[in-house]
Amino acid sequence: MTHATPDSSAFHVRGLIVPIVTPYTPQGAVDLAQTEALAHFYARLNVPALFPGGTTGEFALLTPGEREALLEAVVRGVRASGGAATQIIAHTGAATLDEVLRLSRHAQAQGVRAVAVVTPYYYGYEDEAILAFYQAVCRALPDLAVYAYTIPQRAGNTMTAASVAELGREPNFAGIKDSSGDMHRLLALIDVPGLSVLAGADDLCYPFMASGGHGLVSGPGGVVPELFQAFFAALDAGQAARALALSRHIRTFSRIIRGGGRIDYLKAGLDWRGLSNGPSRPPLPNLGGAERRALTEQLSAFAQALAADGVPLTAAAVRDAVL
Repeated sequence: MTHATPDSSAFHVRGLIVPIVTPYTPQGAVDLAQTEALAHFYARLNVPALFPGGTTGEFALLTPGEREALLEAVVRGVRASGGAATQIIAHTGAATLDEVLRLSRHAQAQGVRAVAVVTPYYYGYEDEAILAFYQAVCRALPDLAVYAYTIPQRAGNTMTAASVAELGREPNFAGIKDSSGDMHRLLALIDVPGLSVLAGADDLCYPFMASGGHGLVSGPGGVVPELFQAFFAALDAGQAARALALSRHIRTFSRIIRGGGRIDYLKAGLDWRGLSNGPSRPPLPNLGGAERRALTEQLSAFAQALAADGVPLTAAAVRDAVL
């Protein structure tokens, strides 16, 4: 069976990609209405792309059915906003190829044009096995853009730049989302011709983008997207000094919010923005009252400093009250 040249070959995203959190109801079910509201919020701010069902989205604690429902809610939220500029890269990584293909085909049925697939995890895999896995994914999904997703500190496996370059022979392989935090590795990936490189490394935002990176997949960016949007606007305008100054704010905020490694901090930050989304699913931790109050004070002070530097947060969303 032959396939037409996939439209996915033209898929491109630059700037902030928000790995959207997964909200829960008080009973612990995925809160689809709030998921839709979050997606709507980001799309109205013209965030270039959303990344649902990833690490920040607690994918490892969700059933396949919950992941599908979550994605459907994100799609509804983006469409309802009229935010045609906001794209979706659905994370469809799973422990087995069959589940990856199920989730990816579901994403395609929702009109999503790109998926990201984390490296196989738990077991240790040779680089050749991981390359073969991604080749199988790309060839089974010829009409979708496919991103590899490497986060070795969580998955226990990664890919060499040489294997990534080999994977680039697949016509629908779009690029890589790398969350290693290793600038040397990011530079090696940027040097691969035709590769879209997205980084999950806020502290490296300025050197990464200045070196030819394409975008940041940032949990902290989901709490203060206005800051990241301003950073990319300065880069695009050639205002290097301004972009560097804003990158310092990004680093400061990343420290306040624990770099995205603590999802409960991100969720508390969104609560502070007026986007209540419930606790994380056990066994993930959740902030106590004292921690939450201290974080809220830090966030309010940060917002004031940011506004003084010309980047106000959306007034309708900010909550100054201690939660």
